[in-house]
Amino acid sequence: MTDLSPASFGAFFTAINSVAGAAEQPTPFPWQQGLVDLVASTGRWPDVLDLPTAAGKTAVIDIAVFLQALGLEVPRRVVFVVDRRVVVQQAAVHARQLAERLRSSGDPIVRAAAARLRERAVPLRDSSGPPLQWAELRGGMVRDESWALRPDVPAILVSTVDQVGSRLLFRGYGVSRSMRPVHAGLLANDTLFLLDEVHLARPFAATLTTIADQYRPPDCAGLPERWQVVEMSATPGVAREGRSVYTLTERDRDPAETPVLARRLAAKKMATKRPVQGKAKDDASRRRAIALAAAGHARSMIAHGEHWVVGVVVNRVETARLVFDALTGDTAFDCRLITGRMRPFDRDSLLDEITPYVRTGRDRTSEPKSLVLVATQSIEAGADFDFDALVTECASFDALKQRFGRVDRDGLLSHNGTPSRSIILATDEDVKKGAEDAVYGSSLARTWAWLPDGEFDFATQRVQDDDLLAPAQRAPLLFPSQLDRWIQTYPQPHGDPDPAHWLHGLQETSADVSVIWRADLTRGLLTKENRQLAAALVAACRPGSGEAMPVPMRAVSQWLAADASFDPVADVEGEVLRSEAGDRVRSSSPIRPALIWRGDDSDVAERASDIRPGDTLVVPATYAGVAEGNWAPQSSDPVTDLGHRAEAEQHLRATLRLHPMVLAGIDLPSLPYPEEVDAEPYADDGDVIRRWLATANDAVGGEGLTGRIIRALAGGKTRVSRVVLEPADGPELLVRTMFVVTSKQRLQRPSEQREQVGDSNDPEPETSSFTGETVLLSVHHRDVADAARALAGACGISGTLAEDLALAGELHDLGKADPRCQAMLRNGRIIDDGMLAKSGLDASQAAERERARREAGYPRGSRHELLSVALAESSPVVAASANDWELVLHLVASHHGYCRPFAPVVLDPDLVNVVAEFRGERLEHSAITGLASIDSGVADRFWTLVRRYGWFGLAWLESIVRLADHRVSAGGVVADTRSEMTG
Repeated sequence: MTDLSPASFGAFFTAINSVAGAAEQPTPFPWQQGLVDLVASTGRWPDVLDLPTAAGKTAVIDIAVFLQALGLEVPRRVVFVVDRRVVVQQAAVHARQLAERLRSSGDPIVRAAAARLRERAVPLRDSSGPPLQWAELRGGMVRDESWALRPDVPAILVSTVDQVGSRLLFRGYGVSRSMRPVHAGLLANDTLFLLDEVHLARPFAATLTTIADQYRPPDCAGLPERWQVVEMSATPGVAREGRSVYTLTERDRDPAETPVLARRLAAKKMATKRPVQGKAKDDASRRRAIALAAAGHARSMIAHGEHWVVGVVVNRVETARLVFDALTGDTAFDCRLITGRMRPFDRDSLLDEITPYVRTGRDRTSEPKSLVLVATQSIEAGADFDFDALVTECASFDALKQRFGRVDRDGLLSHNGTPSRSIILATDEDVKKGAEDAVYGSSLARTWAWLPDGEFDFATQRVQDDDLLAPAQRAPLLFPSQLDRWIQTYPQPHGDPDPAHWLHGLQETSADVSVIWRADLTRGLLTKENRQLAAALVAACRPGSGEAMPVPMRAVSQWLAADASFDPVADVEGEVLRSEAGDRVRSSSPIRPALIWRGDDSDVAERASDIRPGDTLVVPATYAGVAEGNWAPQSSDPVTDLGHRAEAEQHLRATLRLHPMVLAGIDLPSLPYPEEVDAEPYADDGDVIRRWLATANDAVGGEGLTGRIIRALAGGKTRVSRVVLEPADGPELLVRTMFVVTSKQRLQRPSEQREQVGDSNDPEPETSSFTGETVLLSVHHRDVADAARALAGACGISGTLAEDLALAGELHDLGKADPRCQAMLRNGRIIDDGMLAKSGLDASQAAERERARREAGYPRGSRHELLSVALAESSPVVAASANDWELVLHLVASHHGYCRPFAPVVLDPDLVNVVAEFRGERLEHSAITGLASIDSGVADRFWTLVRRYGWFGLAWLESIVRLADHRVSAGGVVADTRSEMTG
């Protein structure tokens, strides 16, 4: 194997960032190599990276991965955090490309690094596994869920503050209650936080510092200490007291040694203030005036032939739409609209289209047509856009500095003697003395007054006055009492602190929810009485983050209430509520119903108060609300259903809903809907649908995403199910249904993602036993114990603790020995051929699962974890095999997220005696355990262990056992490492 050393970083950097056909291949800047040398020699990152715009800060991701490959004791999870969604997407693209190069490159240095990274993880029996995981956390759902399945695999996570911060504080937005401790445990241990543009996230930075200084697991817990926070910024305001700071060297500014970076740093960015005339005083009129002026200036720039690419950046989503509408239809240039209020699939498609024309380093001599890119704050802070000129609405100085960082980003225009010339706009009302902007407060007006009149070089402007910066919010102090409440994830306590205050400060904010549009969902199904039918319909094509649009909860409430007017929506996380009109929608206001997606626990929101931060709302496509891929509450056009794409690309499952409105929204040729399915009630459904699929396959030809789905369904094993579209209005009326055809085999991901280790990190406790394939209980226990031992050892957890985790894995499903549970897992029948851990029924077969439960007589909501604890406690021999018996019992009790701190109460009318066997010991206990009682010791044990292992340490130990169970349940059994992994 090729040896790796800090000196190898240059070759590694070039190989993973090389561009086919480029005349010059990238090499690291001096500061990048120097950072590698520094961390390799000290074992720790600097506290602050003070780096200017266009200095190549994204390379810190490459550096963090390379340092792991050197075998250093550094964190294996790297979280790159920035509060701008487009930047998150671009950084995620870089992380994906890095993972792909590590997986497939033939370069000897890259291959050596990949091999070293794989050595950090536990090998699976069927694969050596990927060297690096990557994931994008945004909206209310995880874009790629695989990172939280493998605590041992090195990973790059790219996220906004809301997404990663809420998960760290045990209140993950869009994460089920059962999985919140897993996310918190993983993020609070063995993790490096790279907090980009820290001026955008001061409260979160303070919260991270408090956790690092005061709330890490105690030394006596025996857990490895690999957790650090690094702040990065190109703008003023980074506090440096008592902390190590790393910045550029003279070599970075030397044109002879580093011509590219020196050219970027020396670029001139000429700007002129242009007041927008008019007497409009209301906010809507001012937005229209700004939009028309911005459109006019952009059109003029293009017409004069001075610029190929013009960026227009404004402060509200609605203003951006007005600019776009004013420019649409002009044949002299293309116009595109991009905001953070888009569905990721829509944004990905747009970025794929425009990136070759706007990225840094593009060939400006061959641009075929001019482009105007209209955007919001979403492109600030590190987005790889290189505009020839900028038209921007005035903002705080730090926001403007970020926007000008997108202008002549490579420095070529200035270097060639034609520096960019940009325009800053504001109305008189916006900048009059004492004016308060809804996003930037008084800093907008102060910045306008401070900037020079006439043309000036924005790149040379420096400020020392904090009044010109966006209002800085402070996080409240983080006390142990708040952590004590947050770690209570089941049940969640009353008076729960709002984590948004520790992410964005004490001001009143509107957290995001995620909205998903479905063409087969009807308003008639969205009632409290029919919520299970609605959930089953959506579950037939499970929601995915790629189809989910993040929108402030306030704006969604107004939209669902069909309010005639809407407050403007900014494009920043944790949007501050400074609405001129106030809250028009009260919490008790009725709204158009929406399904709050929570798997089997889904509910229907009928009032604004039913919606919570981070909720995922599924609504009928006829509700509208989207135009040009962006949030547009005034739109009346039905929204395209992207459920099939989410199923295929994120869940790796080919699914097709045979519904006219669904089929009309995908790129299928004109085909007759299989009317005969409903017309012939006694016909075999499978035969009819297979004939239709064969016809569709011939017509599509297997190309594109739809072609892949049709081909998989037409040529493989499928399952046909019928789901309800509309309930019956009376006993004499038929229920309207829809057929759904689903492949039983997983789809292959595109080549860059084929080594995926799992696609779901959020299995519902009630459905995780239904995997579609039967598994014996004894086999499952053995495999989970092996996996827990191996994962613990790979993560550096001590030998005695690792053995306790393995013991918990070996005991965790003992409660499934309940004969009623066994009958349910066997589809309602008892067959004496060994106890099962997993059923042949699939989790998506909700009706079949419920029928099997009723026929088996298994109480609704019954929990096998508590019976597992009771059976284990019945044997002193089993207890003697543990090092920390209390920990083992808690890990068994909490392996589906319950008992933190209280056990769920289930009414069981039957006095059933349960017998199980463990290592030759006969274990016996009544199915009625009594452990749901408040004085059973379950809660006391939890609090004892929290004090022993820490708030985050206990969650980490839980996550090891739970993810070992998930890993085995998903079919990825680890190699036999019992003789090798000693912890």
